[in-house]
Amino acid sequence: PVVTGKPVNLGGSEGRNTATSQGCLFAVQRFIHHEAIPGLTTLKGSRVVIQGYGNVGGNIARLFHEAGASIIAISDSQGGIYCEAGLMPDEVDAHKQEHGTVVGLAETMTITNDDLLLIDCDILVPAATMSQIRIDNADKIKARLIVEAGNAPVTPEANEILKQQGISVLPDILVNAGGVMVSYFEWVQNNENEHWPLELVNQKLEKRMNYAVDAVVAKKRYLEESADAEACKAGLIDYHTAAMVVALERLLLTITARGIWP
Repeated sequence: PVVTGKPVNLGGSEGRNTATSQGCLFAVQRFIHHEAIPGLTTLKGSRVVIQGYGNVGGNIARLFHEAGASIIAISDSQGGIYCEAGLMPDEVDAHKQEHGTVVGLAETMTITNDDLLLIDCDILVPAATMSQIRIDNADKIKARLIVEAGNAPVTPEANEILKQQGISVLPDILVNAGGVMVSYFEWVQNNENEHWPLELVNQKLEKRMNYAVDAVVAKKRYLEESADAEACKAGLIDYHTAAMVVALERLLLTITARGIWP
């Protein structure tokens, strides 16, 4: 079948609904493993801010919390909440289900989505709509790492400003690939007439995400070593650039191998 995201009893894959968030977790953990952010050696104890509380953002909150991170702020379309001591995702879920929004949860401070992006934190996860970090607010971002769980939440102009500030951005084509990856796993299972348990799906997803992060980190280092000093000083080499180079090199290799055939 060509349709993915089917119910499990109709050939769907275990873990498909949470795949994007699970892949994001694996990517961030692997990135931290590479010591890419000075002083940040583990997700445990890190202070995380998440913009967007839909399927992706909500599951990221739960998964990151289970991994030991402190979720200090969350938002949805109606606004955000902040708690320096850390939010409990189960309590946030229950409040949103009852009231239709995260806003108003007991013992939290109500903030706007704009203010949420500017909170001092270790990891900022924009998991909502496009162009949330722009040229008008990029210079006020205080996060050490931005994880593009949503599609294109950082504009190209903002990315240039973040580079100058030394803030790393993990690109969307890398960190939110888990959903597409498990859709591929679903297709494989259908073709083989198999049904993998969740543990196996996540095991395979983690392996793929680790491989992708390793490739991008290695490519960035290679490009930095190959570039002239002025290019490195200007911050021209970032993870967006490295990810695109990896993708284009793989595409070129495939096209070359196929020759004249499409």
